[in-house]
Order: sequence, then structure tokens, then C-alpha cells
Amino acid sequence: MSEINRREFLGRAVALGGAVTLGGWGAAAADALAARPPIGKEPGKLSILEWSGYEAGGTAPQTSGLWAGTPYTQEFGKNSVVYSYITNDDQSLQKAQTNGPFDIIHPYHEMIPSFVQAGLIQPWDTSLLPSFKNLNPFVVKRGQVNGKQYLIPWDWGFASLLYRTDKVSAADAKGWELAWNKKYKGRVSLWNAPGSSMEVAALTLGFKDMDNMTPSQIAQAKQALIAQKPLNKFYWSSEYSQMQPAFKSGDIWIAYTWQDAYVAMKNAGLKVAYMNPRQGKLSWFGGFVLGSQTKNYYHAHKYVESFINHRACVQMSNLYYYGTADATIKPSEIKDSKLAVQLGIGNPQAVIAPGVNLQSPQPNRAQYDLAWEEVLAS
Repeated sequence: MSEINRREFLGRAVALGGAVTLGGWGAAAADALAARPPIGKEPGKLSILEWSGYEAGGTAPQTSGLWAGTPYTQEFGKNSVVYSYITNDDQSLQKAQTNGPFDIIHPYHEMIPSFVQAGLIQPWDTSLLPSFKNLNPFVVKRGQVNGKQYLIPWDWGFASLLYRTDKVSAADAKGWELAWNKKYKGRVSLWNAPGSSMEVAALTLGFKDMDNMTPSQIAQAKQALIAQKPLNKFYWSSEYSQMQPAFKSGDIWIAYTWQDAYVAMKNAGLKVAYMNPRQGKLSWFGGFVLGSQTKNYYHAHKYVESFINHRACVQMSNLYYYGTADATIKPSEIKDSKLAVQLGIGNPQAVIAPGVNLQSPQPNRAQYDLAWEEVLAS
């Protein structure tokens, strides 16, 4: 199993028996059922390419017995799903191409054009998803290609610098350049991720289009990251087993991370702030795509419904303070409603709000990856 990351903790939260019973498929869904073999004629064992920890409660990988299960596993059994794992966005495409076919894949939205171009996925029948009507129209639209719904959006959040306010001067914590401040050498930890790291460098350098840099800009971003590298304590790959423990212990004072770490460090009693960089935070959203060769068409729709329904989405936001695509969630449904407002939960425009840079498809992704490999090798 891969290292624990933000998706692992998040996925386990949603698996906590929080999904409502499925039903009410309606007339449109009944018509769709007639066009394919009924669900009872499908093989029934879903093959899913996932981030470790997003497993449905009650499935075989949930060996601890911590989660009570979801209606999907209650209906079809704990062995009704088999998972393969990914650890970064590039790997989601690579494994889908080489290790499939898969019934369901969980990528992030910037990867969708590549999945479609490669013929790996097909559109969903949204009439088979009762909760689809509650999803944020903006992220729903971003999940479409040529007007067809290839991505069912689910999770979203921000990326920024978390820092210790008792160790880092407020005057220094104005933007992403904090990670380049030599005063904090050995107290910084950036994420080991090519796309995100190149985006951070682009923002720090003042480039207007972080996801469509020219070759010259890519070279400049690479050199900026090479210059920053000696200031890092380490590049982290696992938020929960690497970055957060180091932050709690005081080994690092500044870290690239997501809002769940901000909440966790506050709850641990540390004096922390989650920066609103002058260049803007990063934002992201992901969801589920349907394999083009699936023989479990209706099982796949039922599985996804068990994650996107309102109760499951509220539960995830309550536990880890990430947003979901469910536009009907209100801050008052979150345990700390003031914190929910601060983090944008319940705001359908949060991922494109002022001061936010939505991570998007990168036409030169291969060049970004190569540049990051050269940073690591430097």
C-alpha cells in the first residue's frame, strides 16, 4: 500500500457509513436501464484505481474494522470492490493506460483531457446519480469535455504555506517567496510533486499563466527551485507520516500543505497561520471517471452515488475541512462554522475566488515533470 497522504485520511472519512441509501432512480434512469443488461447481469466486482484510503467502508482493504460500511458494500458485500493504487496525478494516467482496464478512476480535473484523448474513459449517465443535481455547476462544467460529463466532481481544497507564527516573522509571510527566505534554512518543507512545485515557482516569479509556461519560463522556474532546494529540510511525500509529525515536533516551521493540516496543527495547540499569499493560493478539485471498457456500468453509478450524496459530503467536510462538490452544504452544518467560512466551505465559487489560482491542465506537463526531475537530481 502507498504512503498515507491527504487523500487517504479524506477517503476514510467519507467511508464512515455516511452515505444514504440509494434509490429513486426515476423514469430517465429506467429508460437507461433498458438500454443495457440489468445490474443483476453485470459481473458486479468493481475494479477501481484509487488513492490509498479512499476505499469504501466495509471493503477488504479496510482491515481495521474502523468504518461501519456504506450502502454500496452493505448491498454488494465487502469483497465487491478491488482497488489498485496511485500516489500522484501523473501515475493515475500511466496506470490507467498500463494496468487497466478499470471500472472507476479517481483523478484530479486537470488530467481529464488526457484521459479522454487516450480513450480511457466514457461519459456518465447523470440521471442515474440522484445527488448529481446538488453538485456545484462550475465544477460540473469543468468536468465536461465536448458537453459530455466525464468527471463527477467530488473533493476540492486549497494549497498554500502553513507556518508557525511564533517562529516566522509576519513581515516575511506575505507570499510564496517565504519558501526562498534564507533566514529559515532547514525549517522549510515543500511537497515532492512536479506540477504543484512548478506552479509555486511560476507564481513566485510573477508568471501570469502557471500552467502554460513557455520553455524559457519552465527553465527559470526550474532554476528557482534548484536555488530553493538547499533551504528544505526535506521534500515530503506523505503529509501524515512525514510532514505533519515534523511540523508538530518543531523540525520544520514552514510547509506546503492543504487546509486539513492547518486545522490539525491548530487543534494540536500550535501557533499557526495558513497563508493567503499575495500571488494567490492554489486550488484543486477531483472526482470520479468511468472506464471506457467497464462491464459494471450500473454498479459504478451506485458506487459513486454513495460518495457524492449530501450526508457523506457533510461528514467529510466535518472531519477534515475539505470542500466537496455538493453545493447544498452550508457552513452551519460544519462543527466549526466560523472556520468553515474561513476555508470557503459552502462557497460554490471558492476554487475560483479572488486570491486563488485553480490548478488546470498543463499542455507542457512532460516538460514540467522533466524539470522537476532535474531539480531533484541537482
